[in-house]
Amino acid sequence: MKLSEVDKKLLTYLYHHYREPLTKIAKACNISRDQVEYRMEKYEREGLIRKYLTIFNYNILGFNDFLIVWLKIKNNKEKIIKELEGMKSVLSVGEAIPDYDLYVNFICKDKNDFDSVFSNFLKICEEDISKYEIMIITYAEFFPLKIFGSSREEKSYPVVKKIEKMSLSEKDYLILKKLEQNGRARIIYIAKETKMSAELALYKIRQLHKKQVILGTRIQFDMAKLGFYFASIKLNLKNITEETKNKIISFCKEHHYINALAFGISEYNCLIQLFYQTDEELRRTIKEIRNKFKDEIQKDSLLLIENEGRARTLPY
Repeated sequence: MKLSEVDKKLLTYLYHHYREPLTKIAKACNISRDQVEYRMEKYEREGLIRKYLTIFNYNILGFNDFLIVWLKIKNNKEKIIKELEGMKSVLSVGEAIPDYDLYVNFICKDKNDFDSVFSNFLKICEEDISKYEIMIITYAEFFPLKIFGSSREEKSYPVVKKIEKMSLSEKDYLILKKLEQNGRARIIYIAKETKMSAELALYKIRQLHKKQVILGTRIQFDMAKLGFYFASIKLNLKNITEETKNKIISFCKEHHYINALAFGISEYNCLIQLFYQTDEELRRTIKEIRNKFKDEIQKDSLLLIENEGRARTLPY
């Protein structure tokens, strides 16, 4: 899909602010309200925008362990994908090459919860899996979208943070579920679905933002239609000191192609995710990372994301 400069500016703004009124989006992007509405409908109709995602604070909701699992499949890949997508604790499943065939993002209450969930999965599918690797995430952050060259200052979101669980009402959870299904759901729709007034629904959503239960927004794009690809670079770092962490975080936050970073417990204890358009951009980024952190990196591994499944951001 050929994107104009207006498209790029609008998509970048929507990525961070899609819940704002159309008039405010139009003003920020210096186009008319009608143009915003027309282009958004076009992006949705043509499948460029796959889902409006709401980013939640998992620890406040009582989910303390975020894990990434990579799977090498012998047989029945589609059956395994279907099994994983039906599990409440699985946020997303995608296809990858070359060392593994699938990646899976899990969110669980604790490690015992994950052990139970993953053990049950292996009992069902172990004959079709030749190997797997688990990374227990200790830190993760989503960065602003920079691939279209936006100069605006936008928030990044640390999504693994040790915070005590907060007590929420049944209505609060219903609101969260509706926002997970569609981050752009209108207040009037949320009010109707949760059987409360529009004023109360709006108040509750604002309180959920204020309490940082809702951290912000992102969009799941069809990256192929944008002309971009995903890759994950796995790093085995010698020692993850706070100084090393901060250096890597600062580098990733500013890098044009990098959109997410995670540290964790595994053979590879750092994961960098990026968007790129050409092999040259990918090679250049890998070289930059290797040169910048040559004293810290013991080895690295590249995973290319072939097909990103539909994501969700709540484990229920």
